[in-house]
Amino acid sequence: MHCPKDQSEMFKKNYEKDVEVDICTECGGIWLDHGELEAIQSIRENDYREQVKEAPNFLRQAEELARQKESPLLTCPHCAVEMARREYGYTSQILIDVCSYCGGVWLDPGELSALEIFFERSRVEAANRPHWILAGIKKLLASD
Repeated sequence: MHCPKDQSEMFKKNYEKDVEVDICTECGGIWLDHGELEAIQSIRENDYREQVKEAPNFLRQAEELARQKESPLLTCPHCAVEMARREYGYTSQILIDVCSYCGGVWLDPGELSALEIFFERSRVEAANRPHWILAGIKKLLASD
């Protein structure tokens, strides 16, 4: 398989347990077959706790998002159709290239770790959310 960015050869590598990804030898981008991103999301092998504690740089992320939106669309390395570019989730500020035909995903260098940090941050926020709600209700009841 060849890289959709620079046509270089890609090699297979195990990432987090038994998820086999394809990595470009030249640019370092990563190809994930259908379902592999979800598999990686469910595995918590890499430790991103320190990065989750850091405040996101929203300005830098917004600038990168705007830059990526201007770049040409890529062709799927698996089935040769033009891929769609979309933001992962609603608030990640991470653009991914997705093939609507085979369901594969292209990630530019750094995007997989950015997604894993986003997944971990989402887990932490979800775990703390009920506490925020309960604290808010207690505060409302206490002020009456």
